[in-house]
Amino acid sequence: MLSALYIENLAVIEKAAIDFTGGLTVFTGETGAGKSIVIDAINACLGQRVSREIVRSGAQKASVIACCRFIPDSVRALLEQNGFSADEEELLLQRDIFADGRSAARIGGRPATAALLREIGVELITIHGQHDNQALLSPERHLHIIDNYGELTGQLCEYQREFNVLRGYLKKLKALGTDQSLRQKRAELLRYEIREIEKAKLSPRLEEVLTEKARLLRSSEKIAGALSRSAAALYGGDELPGALDQLSDASQALGELSAFPSFQSMAEELESLRLELGELARGISDSLSSLEYDQSEADAVEKKLAQLSHLKSRYGSDVPEIMAYCERAKEELSSLCGSEEEIARLNREAVAQKNKVAALARELTGARLDAAVQLAHKVEEEARFLEMPGLRVEVSFAPCKLGINGDHTAELLLSANPGEPPKPIARIASGGELSRIMLAIKSALADKDDIGTLIFDEIDTGVSGKAAQKIGRKLREISRSRQILCVTHSAQIAALADNHLLIRKEVTGGRTRTLVQPLDGQGRIDEVARIFSTDHVTDLMRQTAASMIEEGRKA
Repeated sequence: MLSALYIENLAVIEKAAIDFTGGLTVFTGETGAGKSIVIDAINACLGQRVSREIVRSGAQKASVIACCRFIPDSVRALLEQNGFSADEEELLLQRDIFADGRSAARIGGRPATAALLREIGVELITIHGQHDNQALLSPERHLHIIDNYGELTGQLCEYQREFNVLRGYLKKLKALGTDQSLRQKRAELLRYEIREIEKAKLSPRLEEVLTEKARLLRSSEKIAGALSRSAAALYGGDELPGALDQLSDASQALGELSAFPSFQSMAEELESLRLELGELARGISDSLSSLEYDQSEADAVEKKLAQLSHLKSRYGSDVPEIMAYCERAKEELSSLCGSEEEIARLNREAVAQKNKVAALARELTGARLDAAVQLAHKVEEEARFLEMPGLRVEVSFAPCKLGINGDHTAELLLSANPGEPPKPIARIASGGELSRIMLAIKSALADKDDIGTLIFDEIDTGVSGKAAQKIGRKLREISRSRQILCVTHSAQIAALADNHLLIRKEVTGGRTRTLVQPLDGQGRIDEVARIFSTDHVTDLMRQTAASMIEEGRKA
């Protein structure tokens, strides 16, 4: 229950401290006096969106503090879940709106979020305004009304939970089935890459081994060439004599001069050189004979290195990276190849889940049909009290594609006059009828929740006379089980109030400000008389107002 409201620098309200009690409390005042500002202030404390334009001109910020008592268990649970104390008898909700567009929220004096205020607010206070009347015109809202009346929220939540599981399956299937041709092309590419890498028969040290072997093979070729050329120069060929042959000829020629002492030493030295060169030539020949060089092997090594260079250009900077790429490609290919099995599995599970969801939807629709019949009777009963004796209510259900709200849509159909077939609300209801129909529905829903405070903002729009009085009596009836706040322009409703607050403007120092003034006794009589008067309040009007108030006390 809302026990107090403090407002500072909110639009035309400079400062206001309002105390509330139980029962039916009404706000009255001239048009434009600021009654809606009080509702805006409460909305701000409930975490609703606010504009910086609401800050009083010249002020840096606006502040609103709401004090609530008799806190329901659902709110205490929310407080505990979010780290706030739930032991206090009173709960303070605060909202500060700054002129620069910022806002701040507090719960029990501690910083909080506007989202948490909203979450808590819906459990504490419900505000019904003319926008609720417009909501009646939207068939999309009618299922919500039926679910509330039938107390089907838990059943709906169970259905929606399972429906979301089904939606998850369908989302996965859609992702797996998207661009199947691209998936096939990707699989073909992966198979080619895996074959290309595996064909190379890679090992972690392959590049190092091949490089060293190629270096040795290239050196062997060079050595063999040098030895071969050297041996050819020494031994000569078929047409050209070698160095050994020429040296042998030179030694033989000098040997013929050995009889001459002066040439003997030369001949001996030359013979010695021939012998040494012969030994060297045989050594070169032996080295050439023992040298192993296989050109085909060298070609194979060079081909392997070229293949490795190609793989490095495509799959990694070295052999380990290429091998890792191959493993990833195999995993991806396995995943792609397994997609068909995954799709089949998901299809089976999706079908089973859809059957489960469809069964829950049928159960939900059945429960809604039962609740709709009871709701229609209850609304008709409430409407008769509100001076709409001919109102007939039906609920039209139509099958629809399985969705988040079930497998049927629902629309309230009304007939305001006997003999007329029920039609959509938008086609038959006037503004005053909408207000009474909305109140009839709210009355039917009155015992379906634990919300302690209901606020009605100008529910009497388009209604006067006896119908307005009946609205007042219905509000008073509801106020016996919960707190009711009502902004009204109806004298009949104001006269039935347990508490009466006057919203009025005054101009001080060239500035307009709004005041909230509790009324009692003569002040209340004067205000009720003012509401139903024209230009001038007479004593007779005051007497009538006093009589209405007195009758209201007895109601």
